[in-house]
Amino acid sequence: MNPFIIVCAVLLGLMLIEAALLVHSMLVSLYRYRNIVLTGSMLATLLLLSYMAVYGILADPGVRGAEPIITLLHRAPRDFAHAAIWVIYTLGGLMFVSNLALAKHEGARPKNFVGTFMGVFAILGTGIVYYAAEWLDVLRTDIPALHIFADFLSLFMYCALDYMECIMFGMIIMGAVAAKWIPVYDKDYIIIPGCSIRKDGGLFPLIRGRVNKAIRYAWDQETATDKKVCFIPSGGKGTNEVMSEGSAMEFYLLSHGAESDEVFAEKDSSNTYENFLFSKKIIDKLKPNARVAFSTTNYHVLRCGMLAKRIGFEHVEGIASRTKWYFWPNGFAREVVAILSLNAKWQVTAALIVAAACLGLSL
Repeated sequence: MNPFIIVCAVLLGLMLIEAALLVHSMLVSLYRYRNIVLTGSMLATLLLLSYMAVYGILADPGVRGAEPIITLLHRAPRDFAHAAIWVIYTLGGLMFVSNLALAKHEGARPKNFVGTFMGVFAILGTGIVYYAAEWLDVLRTDIPALHIFADFLSLFMYCALDYMECIMFGMIIMGAVAAKWIPVYDKDYIIIPGCSIRKDGGLFPLIRGRVNKAIRYAWDQETATDKKVCFIPSGGKGTNEVMSEGSAMEFYLLSHGAESDEVFAEKDSSNTYENFLFSKKIIDKLKPNARVAFSTTNYHVLRCGMLAKRIGFEHVEGIASRTKWYFWPNGFAREVVAILSLNAKWQVTAALIVAAACLGLSL
């Protein structure tokens, strides 16, 4: 039998296994990093399957044996990295354009150019890694050890680029799924993580969208099930803020129909992790094992869910509010870095697995 058919069959079977594992993992929780890994892994397997299938169709029918397949497996990371670098360059350019629009509409504040800085860093970093790998790929010596080392290092750099691209697309896909998810109407509390407020204590559109989405969900739940839900607006007072973000959201909720016994503001947190940690302390005192939702901006849902699960919320679902098109890339760029940092052990494990595979192909 043609070995290419065998390899393609194995890859197809692997992709089906990955799909089954992904479905099972998502049924456990939408907010698991392994969902991102499995999605990215499925994308990588699909790309490799397509690569091998196309080569098998175009190759000389007389070619048999494992050697051409080993050669392809060695060459595939380089070809994928070549495509990946242009994807990253394109995304970096789009990030710059979106940040210009963001600065125009929201002001030229440093935080509104975070995406631009990250885009430039990604372009430069990717370029350096790619062209260093190209140089190592060309560099060959008559000394076997140096030859193997240069081969291994270039292959590892190509695979690292491929890995990051697959993980990034995995985040985009799972982030979209989490943002589109509609929670079951059985919640006891809705946590609303804070962000910057106006100098007069009013709400900027971003945080107002979160609160409005929470209000709408509470209305829909009460209409559908006759069950009321309480609000936990969460956020402390920044150095340049006249009041805590929790207080600002509390006043907004009360002025838009919420009763005083339905709002329990959390006013001490300084980041998203503390939003959920301190809110959980409030909820545990009021009703242990409560069913909880959180309302945040669409690009922020996935990481919030991960943090909530890590802190100990067993039954938690996210509600996504929309944001302007030009704000999403800037926000999502920060989320990518934060999620990777939050799951640093996964990155170390992946690096070791990739290194072992690259070493095996280089020997």
